[in-house]
Amino acid sequence: MFRGFRWQFFALLIAVILFSAGLVYRSARSPAIPPRAASPTATPVPTLSTESATSAAPTPDSAATLASGAASFREGLVGRLSRLNPLFAHLNPVDEDISSLIFEGLFAVNDYGEVVPRLAADLVVSGDGLEYVVILREDAQWQNGLPFSADDVIYTIALVSEADDSVPLPNSEFWRTVETQKLSEHLVRFRLAQPFSSFPYLLTIGLLPEHALRGSSAKELARHPFNLSPVGTGAFQLGKLIGSLEGGVSAVQLLPSPVYSARPEAASGYKYREIWFHLYPDADAAASAFLAGDLDAMANLHLAEGAGFPSDSRLHLQTDGTLGILIFNWNVEPFAERRLRQALSLSLNVPELVAAHLELAATYADSPYPPGLAAYQPEPFWNTYDLAHAQSLLEAAAANEGADESADADSTGADAWPGFTLLLEDRGELRSLGEAIAAQWRLLGLDVSVEPVEAADLLDRLETGRFDTALVRQHIGADPDLFRFWHPAQHKSGKNYGAASDIATAELLESARAEIYGIRRAQLYKQFQLAFAEGAIARPIYYPLYSYVVRDTVEGIQLGFMSAAADRFRGIQDWRPAAGFS
Repeated sequence: MFRGFRWQFFALLIAVILFSAGLVYRSARSPAIPPRAASPTATPVPTLSTESATSAAPTPDSAATLASGAASFREGLVGRLSRLNPLFAHLNPVDEDISSLIFEGLFAVNDYGEVVPRLAADLVVSGDGLEYVVILREDAQWQNGLPFSADDVIYTIALVSEADDSVPLPNSEFWRTVETQKLSEHLVRFRLAQPFSSFPYLLTIGLLPEHALRGSSAKELARHPFNLSPVGTGAFQLGKLIGSLEGGVSAVQLLPSPVYSARPEAASGYKYREIWFHLYPDADAAASAFLAGDLDAMANLHLAEGAGFPSDSRLHLQTDGTLGILIFNWNVEPFAERRLRQALSLSLNVPELVAAHLELAATYADSPYPPGLAAYQPEPFWNTYDLAHAQSLLEAAAANEGADESADADSTGADAWPGFTLLLEDRGELRSLGEAIAAQWRLLGLDVSVEPVEAADLLDRLETGRFDTALVRQHIGADPDLFRFWHPAQHKSGKNYGAASDIATAELLESARAEIYGIRRAQLYKQFQLAFAEGAIARPIYYPLYSYVVRDTVEGIQLGFMSAAADRFRGIQDWRPAAGFS
């Protein structure tokens, strides 16, 4: 998909210019053609009614009758609908889930955490890694029947670039450093300020129709009617919204998009004629609806304590691109000592800790990357529990000048180290896990206390460096570039909260983000993980598990790599009613 170019790009550019000149010549000799009317299968205007979401019977409108299959799929979500808009979806999980089925990006993440073309047909990368030319597919249409083009890409990126703190859009600061240029209706060039091998991952952002939003700024878009009557290029389009008596939306109906069905990837059709999302104010209400048989699936929700899962359902579990990790504050003198960090790591029986305190909510971590990501390469160090070795490392470090200079000269081992605190979010399962971690550290003779705080306080303490050690969650996603977490330059401006400063890992991260060739980049990430383990930069603890409970009436669901919760829909084309339930 990616290939270097030099003269090939200029040859392509010349061909585009000649082609454009030909079009100008033809238009000068031909009568003007009026704009094409919208397709008769355009998106119907969604309706908002106040009927009960559970009793709403979808009407057999034109879009529904065009869809294959005869059954409905019903899923429960917790929260409120705000904006069905890919630029704002990251602010609200409900919006993100539903928008992912309506909109597409130039690229998407596959089951292996790799970027693959979606609205792009191909990508050409310059040898210096500074220029990316995206060739757009010519068969893509918006759900109102109008063609997708480079204007839509230019418009969407311009919106993101102009955003400020009052309108938080993803990666706005980075996009302001990128020169975006339309070369033709199906060619877009991006010019970067410096090489960045992860750039294709940023091209997964959902795109908006320029013709429907022309002239709207990012601030205006935040309040635009489009957010509740969206037009995308995705496999599903908005059918209708069901309002609740209390106000707001209680259910959302999606229908297969007729224009999408003409694309090659939709040749086998979609087996459900409609997708219903029922919205609930809390997890208990959603669980009750599932237990009552009103839902076919329940996303990442835990049923009421003691209720268990119904016998006619299956539980799907998958890591969700997130890592729970113990970080050390390198600005607190003892934790800059490598052997102390190694001792703290080796003294933890992590698989046992995670199994005992997080149960089905997580699995133990053995890499700074989540499993399923192509860069994931577990190191044996993270699977090692060796209390005796940890004790010897602690004693060796205490005998070295790296130990606390204020300690008694005759002190060795644990006596040489001051007491410290483990900071974590005040949640029941994390408090329990934190206390168990502290208990194992105390076996080394260390004085450790646990400090649970609210989520907002935790973030403030991390950003201001007011902690000794902390248990934090890092959302890795699909991008293997961990520069923002572990490079010394990201201590103040990024998420290197503990001021980790290791030359070996920093140089490997720098080299990897500048390397455009996948095989060499993969080797650099492998070396990075080895150096990360040898230096005990931090201690990976757990991978949270995304749970998806589905009734036996639904078949074909498989969860691949998940960089976001909405990735569960990646294989929705294969979902189908079980025999006898169509």
